[in-house]
Amino acid sequence: MASEFPYVLNPFPEEVQTKLKAKFLGFRGGLVDVEGRHAMPAHYGRFAERYFNYKFQKDDVLVMTFPRSGTTWTQEIVWTMRNQVDVDTAAKVPLDVRVPFIEFDSLQPEHLPLAAPIEEAYRSRHPGEDPRDKGIFLDLVDALPSPRTIKTHLPFSLLRPDLLDSCKVVYVARNPKDVCVSYYHQQRLVKVAEFVGDFPEYVDFWTQDLLLQAPYWPHLAEGWARRHHPNVLFLFYEDMKEDILRELGRLNTFLGTALTESQLQTVARHTSFSGMKSRGATNPTAALQESGEFKKGEAAFIRKGTTGDWTNFFTPELEEKFGEWMEKWRPTSEEIPFRYQIKIPE
Repeated sequence: MASEFPYVLNPFPEEVQTKLKAKFLGFRGGLVDVEGRHAMPAHYGRFAERYFNYKFQKDDVLVMTFPRSGTTWTQEIVWTMRNQVDVDTAAKVPLDVRVPFIEFDSLQPEHLPLAAPIEEAYRSRHPGEDPRDKGIFLDLVDALPSPRTIKTHLPFSLLRPDLLDSCKVVYVARNPKDVCVSYYHQQRLVKVAEFVGDFPEYVDFWTQDLLLQAPYWPHLAEGWARRHHPNVLFLFYEDMKEDILRELGRLNTFLGTALTESQLQTVARHTSFSGMKSRGATNPTAALQESGEFKKGEAAFIRKGTTGDWTNFFTPELEEKFGEWMEKWRPTSEEIPFRYQIKIPE
């Protein structure tokens, strides 16, 4: 029996909406606040209860992150490990088909066309049905053969309360300064947001928690609180950058994939930054710029993949502002042991 969605969706005040729409051209319909847990486009309300009640399968693995925290990298790693290191299929089939983004129907702006190949596939399965109402990406998840690997940026609280009785979750966290820089570039690139301001203006929005899928710290707090659950593997992006084979070993145990050392080395090579950036299946920047889903002239979807890039963007004034924001979110901002720079072995 379906449960009623337990949270109220509150549209941001008009003065905030005006400010957002002036700098984020993709937010034409405005954003709603899900009681301080998540900021989403208004049409999220059509899907919220369905996400909250979505029944996951026992062999599902959910890759859960705050945006720009190593999501694409982890999706590719987990899918490859769970599919017998099938790097040939991984190189040919787009990642968003192999590992669907379950709530993307509620993020895709209603004024933009749907992705043609995915819409055509939906209409072939459901002739006569409206994909915007039914949900193309929800349908992609339903159509996946078992074992399914699924992506979400929703926090735990916006999914079913017994989620961890139903499936496994790989939660990845990345330090907030690098996330901020990476999200800035991504929000300039994607028509979902189409940010047209500069980095200091973006930091203003960030430190007021006025961003799509914000706020950052409550999302992290929900993942961190569940890090000892047997069906959760909590990973740090910085640890993955420092020693990927060590973290692949942890994943191998958690996922029960029983891959050999040689296979894990193949996964590491296949999911290296240079490998993923070079493949259209994982870095669809050129194709989506041509289709109009990404803005031309911006950084690629897979951009740098480093730790410490924030030092190239943060002035002392921005660091001070960011520090005040961190103070606001204590004790969570102190409790999670982030590293803001790491030294990668030669």
